[in-house]
Amino acid sequence: MKKFKRSKHEEIDLVSEEEFYQDAPQEISRPNLTKNDPHQLTLARLDWELEQRKRLAEKYKESQSTKEKIQKSIEVKKEHLRSLQPGLNAIMQASLPVQDYLSMPFEKTQKQAEIAHHLPPPLYVLFVQANAYGQACDKNLNVSISGDVDEARALSKPPDDSQDDESDSDAEEEQEKTKRRRPTTGGQLDDKRREMLKRHPLSLSLDLQCKDGSNLHLYFFYLMNLNILTVKTKVSTSTDLNTAISAGCV
Repeated sequence: MKKFKRSKHEEIDLVSEEEFYQDAPQEISRPNLTKNDPHQLTLARLDWELEQRKRLAEKYKESQSTKEKIQKSIEVKKEHLRSLQPGLNAIMQASLPVQDYLSMPFEKTQKQAEIAHHLPPPLYVLFVQANAYGQACDKNLNVSISGDVDEARALSKPPDDSQDDESDSDAEEEQEKTKRRRPTTGGQLDDKRREMLKRHPLSLSLDLQCKDGSNLHLYFFYLMNLNILTVKTKVSTSTDLNTAISAGCV
């Protein structure tokens, strides 16, 4: 029995007849002719498919042209910004003596603000409020951040799956070692205490200069596992307290 070869147009996924008569213009659909002639209907649907693909091709070309224009504009702006950076750096370096003279260290303030984003929330709130108070009301109050910025940045990053797997295996190995070591009760308590009192890598320092020349230093630390803020104080005096003077004012 002879097999008929399948027509190429049958491989094309055409729109339904209902959509064809609804969307196609009259000069293509020709309902008076196509509704009674399946062959003419197929030809008309193929014409409509070709027309739609031509329109989509034109839209694609327009979109590509618009995309290229936007990309070119972005590259021009990027190049302009890159050309500005050396000039801005030169201006910032040249303005350092003026910043020191006016007590307005913009460069230092900018670096401190970038580091402040890695502070835990309690220290960040204290940094913002103390900094604002010092700038508005008390020029003798100095606020600074100290600690390991890279370690703090690593804390804020979400852990990778590979790192989780490695940490799980490391934890299992450590657990096995702990079982073999049979640690003493005192050693366990010291480890728990150290873990409980673990500090955030960044800390905040508030230095207040008094009228008599002495300085009050406040060091704020955040204990991550206890979720509390602690403070350590230190006083630097302008005179030697070992001499025979009264320290009542201190």
